[in-house]
Amino acid sequence: MARGTGSITIEVSYRALLGRIERALRKENQRLRADRRGGGAAARHFLIDTKKRVVVDANVDLEKLARRLQVLEPWERAVL
Repeated sequence: MARGTGSITIEVSYRALLGRIERALRKENQRLRADRRGGGAAARHFLIDTKKRVVVDANVDLEKLARRLQVLEPWERAVL
């Protein structure tokens, strides 16, 4: 937990965030994939429609996607 100016923020790990996102996307017939060809720990994430087999979004910001899917609460922060 991180302490700020009177409010408590709970940190959510990268792995936990991926699990939450994957479960929510499964209901929408979508999957999240990572392209690690650039090397290092940084990965570029893609959103794929599993029925149409097309890329829906090529540069996914995981925290923004999690908030849009409502799997990351306002008091939570992603640790990427």
